[in-house]
Amino acid sequence: MEKFIDIADNKLNELKIERDRLRRIYPVDDGYFLEAKINKGKYYQLYKCKTMTGPGRNKVSRTFIKKSELSIAKQLAQKDFDIQLLKLLDNQIDVLEKMIEEYPIQSGEDIYKNQSDIRKSLIESKYEDKEKFTEAWKKSFMKKEKDLYDDKYPIETPYYTDNGEHVRSKSEKIIADKLEKEGIPYVYEPAHELNKTGIHPDFVVLNINTRKTFVYEHFGMMDRPEYAVAAIRKIEKYRKLGYEYGENFLYTFETGENGFDTMNLEMIINKYWNS
Repeated sequence: MEKFIDIADNKLNELKIERDRLRRIYPVDDGYFLEAKINKGKYYQLYKCKTMTGPGRNKVSRTFIKKSELSIAKQLAQKDFDIQLLKLLDNQIDVLEKMIEEYPIQSGEDIYKNQSDIRKSLIESKYEDKEKFTEAWKKSFMKKEKDLYDDKYPIETPYYTDNGEHVRSKSEKIIADKLEKEGIPYVYEPAHELNKTGIHPDFVVLNINTRKTFVYEHFGMMDRPEYAVAAIRKIEKYRKLGYEYGENFLYTFETGENGFDTMNLEMIINKYWNS
């Protein structure tokens, strides 16, 4: 079922929890309500009221609330608000339940899958098969051959990812292995248009649900002044080229003393790549 329905279901459950809470507080409406009047435009007078039914017309019984009885006014005001809220929640729940019941179950992916192979080859759609899309996406960032950057900065560490990629640091191995474990497509040191500007990203990472690509950098050794200055300059260069944090660019830091904060990586994954 589509993500929209999941969101609607979650909202429906949230509304029902709030409605049930109020129903436990007010199983029966005792009929009392608060009335506030301004006396000669100077100060409020508060009354505990109840509509009295009987022959003829309904009458309202009013009892003046003294300043020493302000807690009564607060209880009545809270009750009036909660009863109004309860009616609203009932209405919202009714509308959501009907909408969920009537919402078409078929998705865009279903329609795409039902197309013939020849039609699929002619169609551009976000509903393209995820595996095929991911495969094409990875190929678009793969290096066809070693470039000058690889020759100038060869990798000389003992670290290899679970996918067999030779990486430049233990932290990059942790990142790559975590992405692989979470089923998030990535390419390490990709062939990218940024290469022409002198920037060589650590990773490109794909949110397969939105089909959005993020450039991801990990900055280690931030406790070394010369490295930190270079990292800040690199981030600024990214910004000038249109790469903003959270939009299409993400990064993490570490220092020699504190090491790599994997919890930060977890938060990034949950917010930007598992959504």
